[in-house]
Amino acid sequence: MIGFLHPWLLAGLVAAGIPILLHLVARREPPTIVFPAVRYLVTTTRENQRRLRLTNWLLLLLRTLLIAALVMAAAGPTLRLTGVPGHPATAMVVILDNSPSSAAVAGGTPRLARLKAAARAVLRRATPADAVWLLTADGTPRGGDAASLIRLLDSLAPSARRMDLGSALTLAGAVLAADQRPGELTLVTDLQASAATAASPAAPLLVARPAEPPPPNLGITSLGTGAQPWSTDGGRVSVAVTGDSGRTVPVAVRLDARPPRQALASAGGAVTINLPGAPAGWRIATAELDADELRVDDTRQAYVRIAPVARVAWDPADRYVAAACDVLAASGRIARGTEVTLGSLGGGFSVVTPPADAADVGALNRALARRGVSWRFGNPVDIGAETDSTGLAGRVAVRRRYSLESTGSGRTGVLATVSGAPWAVRSNGVVLLASRLDPDWTGLPLAAGFIPFLDRLLNRVARGELAMAAGVPGEPVTLPDLATEVRLGDRSWKVEGGDLFRPQAAGAHLILAGRDTIGALDVGIDPRESALAPLSDRDARRLWKGARIVSLDAAGDAAFSSRSLADLRGPLLWAAVLAGLGELFLASVWRRRA
Repeated sequence: MIGFLHPWLLAGLVAAGIPILLHLVARREPPTIVFPAVRYLVTTTRENQRRLRLTNWLLLLLRTLLIAALVMAAAGPTLRLTGVPGHPATAMVVILDNSPSSAAVAGGTPRLARLKAAARAVLRRATPADAVWLLTADGTPRGGDAASLIRLLDSLAPSARRMDLGSALTLAGAVLAADQRPGELTLVTDLQASAATAASPAAPLLVARPAEPPPPNLGITSLGTGAQPWSTDGGRVSVAVTGDSGRTVPVAVRLDARPPRQALASAGGAVTINLPGAPAGWRIATAELDADELRVDDTRQAYVRIAPVARVAWDPADRYVAAACDVLAASGRIARGTEVTLGSLGGGFSVVTPPADAADVGALNRALARRGVSWRFGNPVDIGAETDSTGLAGRVAVRRRYSLESTGSGRTGVLATVSGAPWAVRSNGVVLLASRLDPDWTGLPLAAGFIPFLDRLLNRVARGELAMAAGVPGEPVTLPDLATEVRLGDRSWKVEGGDLFRPQAAGAHLILAGRDTIGALDVGIDPRESALAPLSDRDARRLWKGARIVSLDAAGDAAFSSRSLADLRGPLLWAAVLAGLGELFLASVWRRRA
């Protein structure tokens, strides 16, 4: 595209109309000769008029071109060139999109191999006077000379982390801001539509992307294992599938090395698969799709905790609680025993509700203190409200309750609240509920969620709830307060409880507190990576104003060209000289001969 150093001088192009105006003003009709004796002059006059008319049009054209060439030359036109052997000193950030989608195979070749070849061609054009950086999906800009960056480029593999292209461009602009040299950005990417976000490039932007369409793909987005722990009778998993392929494929799920169970799934759908029982312990559930051109999203893993159901002691006189426990026992979710005491303080895990007689609150608080529980029952509260929505109870009406007061240094262990005040808390193997499980106190016993509430309360919360979390590589996940270590296979990371942890790879992680396993973290490829559909060039230019978009093969020639400008004033001045000489010849020599 042609640019101008002095575009305001283009107003002088108006002067190019002067020869046309003079030509129109100077036109006149020759006189008509009516004498018969001079008829022979008519033919000669007509021939001369045709010759003069052609000469005049040529003069008009040359004079107009002369003025236009002079005005254009004065405006200083320039033209960007690509592939020139040299360029001014430049600060260049090469952004290589090696996110999981780059592992897709197109035409028998991994896309990352072609992306790396294009980035290598760009880096080879760098000179010692340039400053160059390489930015990949890990989000760390690495500077150095071209040779060292090419060696780093050659060692790159597809990353487990997703690259947000808009954020990468913003980060690259911040890198260029620290350098005094004029900057350029080169983005080498598969231009996945799901990865493209808006940005305002801080320097001229070159986008190199494949010209051919991506292969169709399906991938697993989630592997849900439901409430933990499972009983030894088995459980159910839910597998969600996404992608840009409309075909239906079988999904196979297995527990450890046991034979898999299968079901059919398609993009945008989910299937539920029942898995048989297994001995107690931590087991890995693995879901797999048939292999396609992108393998990294065809497998997903998650840990499952298998343990015997809670053995519960409850008061048969408490009819609502007794009825719900009978249903849970009949369905195999709990069994009678003394592991968990429901309604009062027992010797093991306990779910404690306020006593029916307010006079017994003091004795109960003293027993809780001897047990080492950092909470106690306070004063009665008879103001009606609703529990704040949580994973434990949802929103239910609370008509009566006791205030729950912390005797420790903080309010750790709060499970549910009412108007921000604690309603369910946990400490040292004891769960305190601020209300009795009776319709006079709360609407929970008459709600449809009462039995699932008790199931979770007895099997998970009272026995020490397992921390079951999910995440994607590179994104932070909040760890439980007691966590000291996160383990993936033979790799491990020391952590602090309650801190943020950024998993580096996909897979099923265990969360440990000392030697005890207190939970699991299921890390899978970001679901957006499974949608390989590219962004159109038009939409890319709309997102990133001024971006130049080329194929991967043209990346090397197009790089370092934002300041490689050809000065067009010389050719225009030569054109003006030739137009002037032509006008002089026609106006003098040719006309005299005519």
